Amino acid sequence: MSLAIRLATVYGTMFLFTGVYLPFFPVWLKSKGLDAGEISLVVALSLFLRIVVSPFFASLADRLGDRRRVALWLAWASLACAGLLLMAEGFGPILLIALVLNAVFPSISPLVETIAMRARIEEGMNYGRVRMWGSITFIAASAGAGWLLEWTAPSVIALCFVAALLCNVAGAWLLPEDAPRKARPHAPRSRFADVLEIGRHPVFVFFVLAASLTQATHAVYYAFGSLAWQAQGYSDMVIGLLWATGVVAEIVLFYISGPLMARIGAVRLVMLAAAAAILRWTVTALDPPVALLFVMQALHAFTFGAAHLGAVQFVAQAAPPRLAATAQSLYAAMASGVIMGLVTIGIGPIYEALGPHAYFVMAGAGAVSLAGAFMVGLRWKGEVLAAEDEGEERQEEHGH
Repeated sequence: MSLAIRLATVYGTMFLFTGVYLPFFPVWLKSKGLDAGEISLVVALSLFLRIVVSPFFASLADRLGDRRRVALWLAWASLACAGLLLMAEGFGPILLIALVLNAVFPSISPLVETIAMRARIEEGMNYGRVRMWGSITFIAASAGAGWLLEWTAPSVIALCFVAALLCNVAGAWLLPEDAPRKARPHAPRSRFADVLEIGRHPVFVFFVLAASLTQATHAVYYAFGSLAWQAQGYSDMVIGLLWATGVVAEIVLFYISGPLMARIGAVRLVMLAAAAAILRWTVTALDPPVALLFVMQALHAFTFGAAHLGAVQFVAQAAPPRLAATAQSLYAAMASGVIMGLVTIGIGPIYEALGPHAYFVMAGAGAVSLAGAFMVGLRWKGEVLAAEDEGEERQEEHGH
């Protein structure tokens, strides 16, 4: 089995769980008796927990030189958490299990992204055509879980979690083993030092903030998009088609992304995503005709897809191989944790006051992201932002 097929299978099994979790975890929480405040607390705390946990596991994988083994540990831990959810009752136990689950499962993604981007750089693998299988299985999982909920109780969602994460364990076994690294004579540093080494570089910080803010412009859409469209009189069928349009457009971009990533480059991909966000959310805020709304949904290919492609390409180029997973996890923690969490919390009162016009705030965030990406483009020309070898970096430190 080729490496591309193995990684496509890994992405597919990972997003089976995500496709059930994102749309239907709140539905399951409500069925367990949690109120709206408790549900929002579970979701928000889960986002912020990734800030610490994901970089820790990624740095551990970099230190061990064995990302496959760490990914397998995390996959088994995720499956165990899903099994515990089958028996959990009450807010406290559910919160505790959900926090652990949301600490270990998202930590798998940066490890897989690191392996995939190295395969793209070193072997010429078409990353987009591999990654798109995650989007395809996301749609299949969401549709399948929704169909199950049409004729059975919400408790089936926890069973879907277990089934999806069992597939994820099987997928993790397909990850390739890292090439063995030569032992170095110097004493190992703390994992925090690894995080600090790449995370303190101004260019890295500016880029991660710009790309993360572009992803955070989806906060109103993710949290209130369906509610806003219902209030504007759209049927559930039309709303479902609008969501599907965005994901299908994303899949198309991933399919053709090989030449785009090579020609456009990481920074300009994020600039393209930010510009598309300004257009998409400005028009959406104006309650456009449904035909134009479908066109705006197709821009999801850029607002999400181009931003994601640009970010993983930047991290793969800017971080040395020994810090690759650590750097990917820092971006993931910021994009899916810190920035998205803060914007999601802050957008609630804004949406309550402005309704769909809250999308104008998201367009403004896109403008800030565009300016940040432009600044990065002025300073970064594709070079590695940290020493290629740990010993080399230590020599530089002693020289100073």
